Amino acid sequence: MDKRLVPQRIGSLILSLFIVWHAVGITVVGPLNKGSARDKLITAYGPYLNLLHLNDEWPFYAPNPFLGSIMSYKAVDRSGQTKTYPLTQAHHKLDHAYFRYTNFYVYLFSAPNYAQQRGYDKSVARFLCAQHQGSVREISFVLQKQKRFTPRDYKAGYRPTDPPFLDTHIFGPFPC
Repeated sequence: MDKRLVPQRIGSLILSLFIVWHAVGITVVGPLNKGSARDKLITAYGPYLNLLHLNDEWPFYAPNPFLGSIMSYKAVDRSGQTKTYPLTQAHHKLDHAYFRYTNFYVYLFSAPNYAQQRGYDKSVARFLCAQHQGSVREISFVLQKQKRFTPRDYKAGYRPTDPPFLDTHIFGPFPC
């Protein structure tokens, strides 16, 4: 065997083992429901899956996926006009603070008491007020959670984001 090929073959072997490890992690361990098989595998795969956020359930493959939600904020300008902005557009994905504020947005609605206690709500509001450079009087956060939507509703001409199929929760207002 040629000694120059040994490092290449070792590299190929390591890469192949990693691909198998990753494939088992995301196709077998990640989607498994709570149970004895998952409990045994999670001790080995847990840190890897947590690091890459691959440990979540995958209900979007199921016939009954999780209901969605839309997060946005309403800005009231100095003249009293209101405009709604999606929070996903508050930061560019390559911005250095994107993940920090994305986590704050999640806390605002998943754990509002925790967000208020830690001051996340005011921090995000101050940031968004600064984005508007003094033209905004106040900001309110809006969470719209989707209600159950059936094929019958679709045939009747409704869409999943129509007002009858959304529960709206308003958080605020926060003065700028």
